[in-house]
Amino acid sequence: MRLTSIDWLILLLYFLFALGIALSVRTRIKTSADFLFTGRTLPLWICALAFTGASISAPELIGMGALGARYGLQAAHFCGIAAIPAMVFLGLFLMPLYYGSKARSVPDFLGLRFDHKTRLISACLFAWMTVSSSSVSLYAIGRLAQALHVFDNLFRSLGRPVSETFPFAIVVFAGFLTVCVLAGGLEGAMRNQVLQFCMIAAGLLPLTFLGLKSIGGWAGLKASLPAAMAHEWRGALDANANPMGLGMIGLCLGLGFAVGGGYWCTNFPVLQAAMASSDVDSARRVPLLAAIPRMLLPFVVVLPGLIAIALPTPRSVTTITTNADGSIVHNIQVVSPETAHGKGIVPAKINPATGQPAQSASGRTCCSAIFRPACSGSASPP
Repeated sequence: MRLTSIDWLILLLYFLFALGIALSVRTRIKTSADFLFTGRTLPLWICALAFTGASISAPELIGMGALGARYGLQAAHFCGIAAIPAMVFLGLFLMPLYYGSKARSVPDFLGLRFDHKTRLISACLFAWMTVSSSSVSLYAIGRLAQALHVFDNLFRSLGRPVSETFPFAIVVFAGFLTVCVLAGGLEGAMRNQVLQFCMIAAGLLPLTFLGLKSIGGWAGLKASLPAAMAHEWRGALDANANPMGLGMIGLCLGLGFAVGGGYWCTNFPVLQAAMASSDVDSARRVPLLAAIPRMLLPFVVVLPGLIAIALPTPRSVTTITTNADGSIVHNIQVVSPETAHGKGIVPAKINPATGQPAQSASGRTCCSAIFRPACSGSASPP
């Protein structure tokens, strides 16, 4: 897949707007409080949308679609049980504590609550987590740029191998993000997060609707998928029947308490959007309002994965052409092996040694990286 002219135009406009937003607020940054808290003057709707946008990263956009293709609608629990209860608890109980303490991070808050040693340990753990998660995000962006051949023509013109586009993409996007953050501070980052959220909605909502239309709507999607994949709660009470291996207790404790509470209640890069509110009441409303678009997120990140494996797999295409002299010509276009042996429009994983679709121990074709566990002979979907 390669980018077209309209794709390049959209990307160019997005980067120009993002840089322009960061530079436009630069003159308002006078102190560290302005840089970290924006002077606490931003309206509530910007804080709420920025709160949602800050939580949507590249691994989530790419990974949630893969989870949908692997496990079906049960992947939506990562956007529901793993988020909504924790966001409500954060808004009702924790935000008054964070906001009133005027802490600028979780380590800062723990230092005020306990002592310097606790703050130091928390800061080290938080730094390690931030570097790890940022590395995953940059890796995903680099692989995406490589798959879309974003910098291929540039490297060919310079006589460099195309394989070097991967580290180059990471450096370019990391550098651009650094410039935007240093220039605009928290306000610039929050306004760009609002722009990011709008771009995601504008790009993925039409994709979902067009995908559902091409497959025959919701009824067509359910008819094309196994019953368990088209149902969010089927087997949730039985850990053995649940493809994700989680029962109701596991969902509530694992996703709701451990994942949801650990992420939404302590992640200050996200919480800063609420801390930038003008008063404590607005800060409490931010996560509560942000929970509304968060509940709609499965429709734009999980459903495309289901649609991808439910659509008919492309096979050989026959085109009949009638010439002016009355002759009929049949043109047959044969698709690649990875496309023909894939699942829906998800291509098969190719074995580098043979050049043919890879198969699991049970003889199933492995479809791309999201189905890699099938290559070990497990009973997961092919």
